[in-house]
Amino acid sequence: MRRKDSQLTSDSIQRCSEWSRSRQRRYRLGRFWGSGPIACVIGLNPSRADDKCDDPTNRRLIGLLTGLGFGGYWLVNLISESTPYPNDLGSGLRRLSAINQRSIQNSINDTDQTILAWGRGGRRCQFRKGIASSIQNPTCFGLTRDGEPKHPLYLPKNSTLQLFPGYR
Repeated sequence: MRRKDSQLTSDSIQRCSEWSRSRQRRYRLGRFWGSGPIACVIGLNPSRADDKCDDPTNRRLIGLLTGLGFGGYWLVNLISESTPYPNDLGSGLRRLSAINQRSIQNSINDTDQTILAWGRGGRRCQFRKGIASSIQNPTCFGLTRDGEPKHPLYLPKNSTLQLFPGYR
């Protein structure tokens, strides 16, 4: 996908999020700003971004996806437990909860393109392979040395998408 230059202001972005009652788990987060295609981005775990504020990963995603011509995205995660410290994740790494699985599937169904973006931390989630193989034509921003889809936070602004080759 080619890059586009665009001017986007924070006020022109519609924000929404879906949380557990306790707000310890975020099931999906939406950012919408234009008429382009909508992406489903699958990350590792949610930080503290919600329907009012962005975190560094979401600010980077907004910039990357705007430049690629998207009009917004749903962000879902392999793990729904919200923490800015992924190394603190515990039992959630072993299995995908039914609620989170529905959120991921609904987001994939509601969007035009799925982007895998869980980074090296995803290696700890064995079920990631099943998720990746169930998606038709998943894309990513490139691969880590370990063959995982790169996390968007530290990518250059001119990053592009490529087809995810799958796991061997």
